[in-house]
Amino acid sequence: MKVVFTRVAIFLALILGLGLFAVAAPATIDSMALLSAGQMNDLLVALMNRNDAESYNLRSRAYYASEQWDAAIQNGERAVSLQGDDAQYHLWLARAYGQKAAEIGNPLSAAGLARKAKAEFERAVELNPKNISARADLSEYYVQAPAIMGGGLGKARNQASELQNLDPATADWVRALVSEKEKKYGDAENNLKGAIARAQNPAQYWMSLAAFYRQRGRLDEMQSAIQSALAQPNRPSETYYDAASELLEAGRNFPAAVQYVKTYLSSGELVEDAPAFRAHYLLGQIYEKSGDKAKASAEYQASLSLASGFGRARKALDQLH
Repeated sequence: MKVVFTRVAIFLALILGLGLFAVAAPATIDSMALLSAGQMNDLLVALMNRNDAESYNLRSRAYYASEQWDAAIQNGERAVSLQGDDAQYHLWLARAYGQKAAEIGNPLSAAGLARKAKAEFERAVELNPKNISARADLSEYYVQAPAIMGGGLGKARNQASELQNLDPATADWVRALVSEKEKKYGDAENNLKGAIARAQNPAQYWMSLAAFYRQRGRLDEMQSAIQSALAQPNRPSETYYDAASELLEAGRNFPAAVQYVKTYLSSGELVEDAPAFRAHYLLGQIYEKSGDKAKASAEYQASLSLASGFGRARKALDQLH
């Protein structure tokens, strides 16, 4: 389970509104390294002539990270058509459908994509019932989507029960989503604190609590939760990225946010959930909010040098000039 861009925005807009079995060498470990590092231009070149399921999946994830939803869906569908028994391929296709649904202006089209996302999430869980990420994503769908699209808080609670033996902390996180949806904010806060207490490495749940406090306007507590996340001895490197994102959203302590992104970029431990090109974009956003347009421009250009198809950075750069 991850609380950054991979899932949280998927269904915000929903309430409003075949493959050839070509023979090719499988994607290499180097391709995975490029994906984790966020070097999307290089990754897409490396995969250009590969037609195996894993290569289509990696291409889909590269396009997903740079918010090119149509290409993410097209490649994700090819991966699933070539290897339909892989839970991860279904999970990534579900995410692509969900993000496309969130950005579509036509409510009917969005609803159709949302139902496809639900079916793919459920298929991922069916194929691998122990896939914690798939159950977490499916739970979030059930919480956020209206009943007409297959959502339902009872369904989310059932997923929390299934998760209890697999990962109690994630089960508490799902219960927090349900409580927050019901506007039972005290229960949601307690659920998140329960996740922190039960997690082997609680940094991500401290960041979930920080996001909860930010959304409630409890900004001092947000900053305290961020510090607790960063103080964890085995915190994931992307905790710095998440911390900077929260500070930007809150409009607080931009100097610290800048340092957090720089620490992440220099860590040598970049991950797919926080690719380098998005980190440079985040740093550009912080500089722009701080009034330093020159540094912001340099960061947007750095982002595009790694992922030229990342329209968000292109738009931000154009608006500076």
